[in-house]
Amino acid sequence: MDLWSKTVIDTLYITDLDGTLLMPDATVSAESREILTPLLEAGLPLSCATARTSYSVMQILDGLPMQLPLILQNGSVLHDPRTDRIVYAAEIEQSAFLRLTDLIASFGFNGFVFCVPEDTLVCCYTELNTPHMQEYYRVRSGQFGKPFLKMDSMREIAGMHPVFLSLHAEKAVLDPFYEAVTQLPGVSVSYYRDVYEPEIWYIEMSAPDASKYHGILRLKEMTGARQVVGFGDNFNDLPLFSACDRKIAVGNAADALKAKADLVIGCNTENAVAKYLAGVFRTEADA
Repeated sequence: MDLWSKTVIDTLYITDLDGTLLMPDATVSAESREILTPLLEAGLPLSCATARTSYSVMQILDGLPMQLPLILQNGSVLHDPRTDRIVYAAEIEQSAFLRLTDLIASFGFNGFVFCVPEDTLVCCYTELNTPHMQEYYRVRSGQFGKPFLKMDSMREIAGMHPVFLSLHAEKAVLDPFYEAVTQLPGVSVSYYRDVYEPEIWYIEMSAPDASKYHGILRLKEMTGARQVVGFGDNFNDLPLFSACDRKIAVGNAADALKAKADLVIGCNTENAVAKYLAGVFRTEADA
């Protein structure tokens, strides 16, 4: 039996990372760490739901005593931070993946394909033929040590248990592809603006049951939680909100997310998520 399934959790807390918990430099601030560390040690049932991979998330959260599985790559995988291993992966069905790669090729695009051949993540690609891909490769391989595997063709990746594909470029470049890919059966699509480079947009593709919504429901079932409180800031947090009983937007959130929120708190630069958790968890613990 897993550690997190031994006790029933009343309220499960889920936070997005970039633009929500993290500072503009993509770190957990010293103040948030000072607040969260004793809360987590006291049993705060906190996880995150993010488009990021385990390689960057494990470094970003290093030092925080996280206990619950992390919902990564928009729900495509659940990652146990205690063992640094994937405990669940939603694989894209092979025929859907082949249709998707054919569509990508017809637009002349290349992207990164994340696969789970065992219980760790591998990032595959065919060519680094755009400045955005080159920069992503440079930062992720250098700063986070993410393993990349060069393949001869996208179709060759079909047997490696693909779970997540990512394209990023200017919105005008991606808009026609987005219209086409949303028509493909067997593929879930997320399309949103980058938090750090507003001129860049991401299209992320995964299995139909891979989303922040599905990932949160899986974690809720694993923990036996009675309710979920979620924090977010961007358009790709709308599925997160859909899975939550209480929806909280940070002050810097997109208007569309604020419109769905039950509560709007301070901005990510004000450590608002950590401060909110300090207030409610101490109150619950005291009660």
